[in-house]
Amino acid sequence: MTRRGSGAPRSPRRGAASSAPVSLITLALLFAMPVFFVPGHLAEEFEFTKVMVLVTGALVLLARWVAAESSRITSAGFLSWLRALPRRIAGAIRHDPLGGAVALMLLSALASTVVSIRPALSLFGAPQSRAGFETIAAMTALYYSSRSLASSPLWIRRVAQAAGAGAAVAAAYALLQIAHLDPLTWSRQSSFGGLLRAGSTVGHANTLSAYLVMCLPLVIWLASGTRSRAGKIGWLVLAAASVFISVASLSRGAWLGLAGVALTALILLPASGGRPSRGWVLAAGAVALVALLLPLVTPMRTQLLDRVHQLTDLKAETTRTRVELWRAGIRMFRDHPGLGAGLDAYVAAFPRYRTTTLTEIEWGGTPAKAHNDAIQILATQGIPGGLAALAILVLGARAVWRVARHGGPELRGAAVAVGAALVGYVLPSLVGFGTVATSALAAALAGWAARAARAPAAHAVEVGGATHHGAPQEGAPVRSKWNLAAGLILAAALWYVLVDRPLAAEMRLADAMRYSPASVQREDFLERAAEAAPWDPRYRAELGRAFFFRGLSEQDPSMSLDLLSRARGELTQAVRTAPENGENRILLASVLSTQTTLSPDRYPKQEVREAFRSAVALDPLSPVVLVGATRGLVASGLDQDAHALALRAARAYPGYAPPFADLGAIALEQGRNADAADTLRLALRRNWRGDEGSMASAWNDLARANLALGRYREAMDAADSALAHNSRLSQAFVTKETAKRNMEQKQSRAKK
Repeated sequence: MTRRGSGAPRSPRRGAASSAPVSLITLALLFAMPVFFVPGHLAEEFEFTKVMVLVTGALVLLARWVAAESSRITSAGFLSWLRALPRRIAGAIRHDPLGGAVALMLLSALASTVVSIRPALSLFGAPQSRAGFETIAAMTALYYSSRSLASSPLWIRRVAQAAGAGAAVAAAYALLQIAHLDPLTWSRQSSFGGLLRAGSTVGHANTLSAYLVMCLPLVIWLASGTRSRAGKIGWLVLAAASVFISVASLSRGAWLGLAGVALTALILLPASGGRPSRGWVLAAGAVALVALLLPLVTPMRTQLLDRVHQLTDLKAETTRTRVELWRAGIRMFRDHPGLGAGLDAYVAAFPRYRTTTLTEIEWGGTPAKAHNDAIQILATQGIPGGLAALAILVLGARAVWRVARHGGPELRGAAVAVGAALVGYVLPSLVGFGTVATSALAAALAGWAARAARAPAAHAVEVGGATHHGAPQEGAPVRSKWNLAAGLILAAALWYVLVDRPLAAEMRLADAMRYSPASVQREDFLERAAEAAPWDPRYRAELGRAFFFRGLSEQDPSMSLDLLSRARGELTQAVRTAPENGENRILLASVLSTQTTLSPDRYPKQEVREAFRSAVALDPLSPVVLVGATRGLVASGLDQDAHALALRAARAYPGYAPPFADLGAIALEQGRNADAADTLRLALRRNWRGDEGSMASAWNDLARANLALGRYREAMDAADSALAHNSRLSQAFVTKETAKRNMEQKQSRAKK
């Protein structure tokens, strides 16, 4: 009789049954990551929704793992389980050093989250990035689940099929977009030279092509091993479509990935002893050539050639943008070498490293990524994260090489495809960044490679009876429904915090954005979003903005002050949650400025001055912050402070119109009408970056300056220009009528 918890091996049938849920969840996630999105229902339709699905699946895997470990504790006793834990961990690292590196990356991510400049951001991930700790933990779960299933020779084929099916859906939708047959209408789309770039189900051409490039060697491997003629043709058609879309995406990262995939296959194929038939090489080469050349005979030819030219053009704007982002990331790492600025906190730390060069190229906003995952990891996780990433890279390459050289015939062919796919993941990430779709697939492939590389040794250990204790049992059985219940309760609690609350907040945010900025409905939805996710400052900031806008439009002074007070309260909470955010501080300072204007006795100017100064100190080169602070100071009557700040902005961005317009407005208020007119003319010849409202105000100020100088015809012309940009600008109409009346009176006096 065998005691429970002893080294007796489980039957293959029981092991297969116990691993079936893990297999189903893992494959479903691999298919869903490139495919799942929810257009029109969330503010973030793509990466956020994919992460929510990934984390949900990972929590189910966690529930099973907790149930299995609690079964071990029940069987062996807590103290025995605890004493055996160091030996199990050491054995796991010895038998799977790549898994140890993955665990080190997880620990590094956890440490960087704890010491982050904004821990909540690092836990959940930055907006439009979503690479926080919950995502890293979910990727880790995918690695270990794939490793636990890789003892089956069919597993890698199933992984490739799941990824290939997802790639097929993404490619089909991309082809519809390229043919201008997209059934959906998008408010935001990437373009190059007037050409819309297909983002398909992943949201952007760069990330779409990165995923298709990564899947390409897996798809070709599936085609080569499929006996069915229809299956072979289907996989080859997908391969050709993937190459075509990758070329048509105009993504230089994808092109780099294509070259890396081809080179890796050429290196690994001879090492594996494989040699494709001549007919297969000719067929594959013909398909690839047609797919590569086809975009040259389409309307995208001009943009494609321009993009090719940019490959060697170091002065191209996109190249210069990357260089500036890399420099910022390196400086960030120098300032935070220990554990980085915080996992996925590049966006929060970036304002201190902003340069005028980058702002001039990529106007507005704050980047969430360094566009180089190596630099991103160093900047946000420091040296431990960098070492963990390097270990994963080296040990992953070693595992693939070992399988390609020493595995069985089927494993060697798979290793060639997996190695090429992983290179197709790494190279585009050096000029871009990994996404949840590409990273999930990379985790699953790495898990397979780790298990396949130790297959002979692992087999000897696992069938060796009581000598198996050095290696962890994969897929340990759940011995009681109470163990399973414990795992499910923990997973459900985490799901509520990590998925349900963020999802509810994003849904309410999307609802709010459907209403006008000064509407009560918008405020109601934003308040519900802020209650669902109080750790995220975006919702409080937007709610404060909504109260602010309604307060500005309110005619009743007491009601206006009440709304401004509510705006101040919400924005104060947003600033408290994200103290490094200069734009939220500018908005808060603007509210204080308006309160001071309406009730100077209750709200001192010094408070306004300090609020704007602190905002500028946090983001000293942001044009949004500089111009916002200047105008807030002007509104509060702090002209001297405003003048100094406007000069600073004008020197930083000499081609940007608003700082010059602000200098002209200050001169006008001080009665220096000639200086005001000259400065405003300079402003109106500069770039307004689409700010029609400010341009209209500048024309109106010029009209007022000309009116004061007695230049009535010029005043009328300037007022007409102001009304052309803003027909509801009543002051411009009054200025025009006054100038017209004065000119008529002057002409009448001249006749007399």
